[in-house]
Amino acid sequence: MDTMTRFPSDMKQWLLLAVFCTATLVRPLIAAAAASPKLDLNDGDRVAFLGNTFVEREQKADYIEAMLISHFPGKNIAFRNLGYSADTATGEARGLCAGWTQFEAPDKAFERLRKLVAEFKPTVLLINYGMTESFFGPEKLPEFVANYNKMLDALSAAAGGSPRLVLMSPNYHEDLGKPLPDPSAHNKNLRIYSDAIGKIAAQRGALFIDLMALTERAGKSPDEPFLTWNGIHLTPYGYWRVALDIERSLGLSPRYWHIKVEAGGAVDDAAGTKLSDVKVQGDALRFSATDDLLAVTAMPKDPLNLTGGFAVESPLPLPAEAKRTVIVNGLKPGTYELKAGNEILASGTHDAWARGIDVKAGPAGRQAEELRAALIAKDFDYFNYQRPDNDSYIFAFRKREQGRNAVEIPQFLPLVEEKEKQIASLRVPASIAYVLQRAAVAK
Repeated sequence: MDTMTRFPSDMKQWLLLAVFCTATLVRPLIAAAAASPKLDLNDGDRVAFLGNTFVEREQKADYIEAMLISHFPGKNIAFRNLGYSADTATGEARGLCAGWTQFEAPDKAFERLRKLVAEFKPTVLLINYGMTESFFGPEKLPEFVANYNKMLDALSAAAGGSPRLVLMSPNYHEDLGKPLPDPSAHNKNLRIYSDAIGKIAAQRGALFIDLMALTERAGKSPDEPFLTWNGIHLTPYGYWRVALDIERSLGLSPRYWHIKVEAGGAVDDAAGTKLSDVKVQGDALRFSATDDLLAVTAMPKDPLNLTGGFAVESPLPLPAEAKRTVIVNGLKPGTYELKAGNEILASGTHDAWARGIDVKAGPAGRQAEELRAALIAKDFDYFNYQRPDNDSYIFAFRKREQGRNAVEIPQFLPLVEEKEKQIASLRVPASIAYVLQRAAVAK
């Protein structure tokens, strides 16, 4: 019997309407959840970055890792970069040379990745695959989806059960003009593969970062430089810019920083920081500030320089979350300087301070850069552990020549752990003393 014949006709209409409304309402909710994920890292979490060239080269600049770790300053979180250039979801790029023209079988190559994951036991896997596979076109998509799911199952098991997943699509292929090829056809394939990864994320309840959409918007903007140097591989500026986009897409709070105070010492507003020891001494306003999060790392120098040419004469405008704004009302007429120690962060007239002046990050920016430098050094040591130079001589077909050096490779891990102690202190914002006073009159 048709189930619907069991209900009166008016009830049929209500049921059909309910089904339609449920489907209509639920789909946008699912889409909204996928489009606006929220990443929350816990004390003791271990985060592994997995993927191809995008992931491997991120550790050269570490803008993404610095952004993530600085969002949780009070939590003990470890990061490992397991990226491998040109890798696929089957891990085939990881195979060692087994002879002059031969490499290990794909299953052995994947086993190298599985062992690294099993050793680190990540609680969060942040994964970026699909760029390499996208060149094979739509006909290979079912194979990619199968391999991707197999990879997730194997690495989740190696991690010890059920790590949280953050799946990231490949990035947009920028059109840099001739003599490079037109990327239009490739971008269609990239969109197909990105959508497939998004569906896998939805099926598994994973967070999804549509890097394809993020980088397409930025890459097509006439107000920004290109994100890549060859259409696909990001420049340092590209990683810096993408880190800010990923920050927003993961639902992490933007680092808006501004304060509004009165010349007499009253605090009207403070966002992104906490003020203390506010006092007036003569014509100077003094206060200390302890930021909630580290400042946005500085934009790379010469962001437009893709090939080693001339330097940029004027910096690009900073996005809102990278600005630090100070408003001071009630100053007597004159020109005033905001200083941290002996460093002048900004200067302007009393009217300009009343309107608000964007100030340099100063010590806060240097701490953010010190953190990033420590992360780069830590990732360099771990890279040497998981992928030492001359690995074919140490582990593979020529190990009879340098295999004795294999005992030194585990000695990189204590170096990694030692640098993590430095990172733990650098990720916590330090209190900074500021003074706003009349500018010295030039003699």
